[in-house]
Amino acid sequence: MEQYRIDYTQTNPINEGKFFARIHQKHVEAYNQKGADNIVKNVRATYSKLMQQLAESANPNSLLVGKVQSGKTSNLELLTALAFDNGYNLLIIYGGYDKELLCQCTERFSLTFDAASENELLDSDMPVVFTTNTVTNQSNTLASLTEDFAKELLEEGRPMIITSLKRPYALNKVNKLVASLISAIPSLKPFIIDDEGDQASLNTAKNKAEEATPTYRNICYMKRVLRDPLYLSVTATPQANIFQEDISKLIPESIHLIQPGEGYDGASVYHLSENEIIQSIAEEDDNIYPESLREAVLYFLIASTIKAMIFEKKKEKKSDMIIHADRAVHAHDKFYSSVDGEIKLIRSAFDNRDHDPDELKYHLNYLKQTHQKFLSAEQRTQYPFDNTFVDNLGIVAHKTGVILQNGKDKITKESEKTKLHKIFIGGDLLQRGLTFPNLLVSYFTRFAKNGGNMDTTLQRARWFGYRNKYLDLCKIFTTDEIAKEFTALADIEDDLWEQFEDVENGVLAIKDIIIKAEDTKQKPTAKNKAKYKKIKFKNRWIKQKFIVIDDTQIATNNANIRRLVSSISDWQTTTQGSVIGLPTGKYAMFSADQMIELIRSIETAFDREPFNKTALLELVGSSEVPVILMGEGLNEIRYRSIFVDAFKDRIKALHQGANTSNTERLTYQGDNKVIVDPDKINIQIHHISPGITRNERLGKDQYMFAIYLPKDKTYFVKDND
Repeated sequence: MEQYRIDYTQTNPINEGKFFARIHQKHVEAYNQKGADNIVKNVRATYSKLMQQLAESANPNSLLVGKVQSGKTSNLELLTALAFDNGYNLLIIYGGYDKELLCQCTERFSLTFDAASENELLDSDMPVVFTTNTVTNQSNTLASLTEDFAKELLEEGRPMIITSLKRPYALNKVNKLVASLISAIPSLKPFIIDDEGDQASLNTAKNKAEEATPTYRNICYMKRVLRDPLYLSVTATPQANIFQEDISKLIPESIHLIQPGEGYDGASVYHLSENEIIQSIAEEDDNIYPESLREAVLYFLIASTIKAMIFEKKKEKKSDMIIHADRAVHAHDKFYSSVDGEIKLIRSAFDNRDHDPDELKYHLNYLKQTHQKFLSAEQRTQYPFDNTFVDNLGIVAHKTGVILQNGKDKITKESEKTKLHKIFIGGDLLQRGLTFPNLLVSYFTRFAKNGGNMDTTLQRARWFGYRNKYLDLCKIFTTDEIAKEFTALADIEDDLWEQFEDVENGVLAIKDIIIKAEDTKQKPTAKNKAKYKKIKFKNRWIKQKFIVIDDTQIATNNANIRRLVSSISDWQTTTQGSVIGLPTGKYAMFSADQMIELIRSIETAFDREPFNKTALLELVGSSEVPVILMGEGLNEIRYRSIFVDAFKDRIKALHQGANTSNTERLTYQGDNKVIVDPDKINIQIHHISPGITRNERLGKDQYMFAIYLPKDKTYFVKDND
């Protein structure tokens, strides 16, 4: 095992050679200099820590955690290049459990590394890519990699990349090959990247001490044959990885974060920020073509038209929509018939506009209603539904194709090659790995009755990504219940990310990671993947979720708060949460009696979950409690949006998040960082103006509360019993 370790010391620095330089230049061209430099920063830090781990630990496994659709692959590319420059010469990638995912992975690495195909092998000095399944233009069959061929490539200083389907029969092929290579070539230095490492790789056998599932068994065999090489499990949903049983051969020794690039739009943007992205829909009995789906399709045509009018380049005019409403293939067929039929009728109406103007008028009437309903006033003014818009709409309709993403109907897949605007319909194949770079609209109604699992649910959020150029056009059509669960997941993800940072910095052990269990019906992951349990543990914030509706009660509550706050003169400014030292609020220490008076004087707000007035009074005890007036004080009003329909009195997110995901530009860490004393209960008072939109306020301005509790909260933790 020692021969596969690189001794990283001050006298043996990391070499950034030709592979690193080439891949970095490609990233500069693709993501601009700043974006490429951010990847370099991530990769340098990660590789250094990995080499230190190999020098100090007998466990070569590491967990690389990114965020859904955040560009993890670009980091893996540069990390691979750096490894090749420093003595590694064989990369094995588990590129997905589906042929389409494997093809995507193979093509990506082949193009990035300028890999040569069979006819060009002699003229290239770059790595050679081999794959177990679908061969792309720049990859080769696994069967073509013989011992003699491998020796010749290594003599030329050309590393090898093997991409494998993450299924037993494919992994078995790779195992037979690497077993012969490792015995014939002493200089072989391999490492493994397990993409989506929480999917299929882990042992899901019931008796894990004595049984192993085929994929897990093949991975363990490969690790053993290759004498425990560096093994990198990569995922955005690591719940199963961190809660594996200790007997697993894939237990990570370390966690390293793959920071998203500037402009990443993730859970905090889509599900916490104040915007008009979420379009609440009711659950409808008609599972063939619900009215909400029809509206989503028509909006897709409207938004695609605007996007096509905004951008000049053809590749930027492209747009995608996904329909993820059912797992069953027969349901996909019904959706396809309805959606494809709608598109064809609209297309036909444009074609026959001179002969049958009434038909076109009929469809334009619905499209105009959609334009009016879903676009903002500013968008309607900038892109009015006039003759020019209608002409562009007709072009978009003709360039729109509907695609079944379930592998059943190959014919519909041709639309991927010929259409600029694509509507994908599917189930499981839409929920992990596949990237939709031009996604505008998501119609998402598939959700487990019992809440499901956090990792699966978060992977279904294909709408995450880098869409800030047209984010104002993006929409997710979903139910309030699903939106509520994704909002909870956003909070859970932020909390987990902080813990991963602590693990990476040596402050926290992986076994001590906890996952919030409040505010969600979901479990961390499937029980057959990992072992965890619920416990009462320390927590940070409980935030008021329901606004007070009764105007008289609002007025009484507001008056009571103002009276009590005005009676205290010793208010001090706090800069907690600010990176640059700006004031974030004012605070005073309330005595137990003052705190009890405040809690008792407020009606309704503390009567619903997650607050409990009696429990709060007990928690206050006899100590002083910091009370924080957020912002400039009682008179600063903050807009917050509410859910409609089923949760019409529920606020979406009381706390404001960090002002950017880019650490270099970060000036405010978020409201949850405004804590005066982390060992005590802290109470924040927010002056809130709730509304359906910024322009549609309810006229029910009121004070709302967020309470930091250093104890008594439910979490999922690893079960070591």
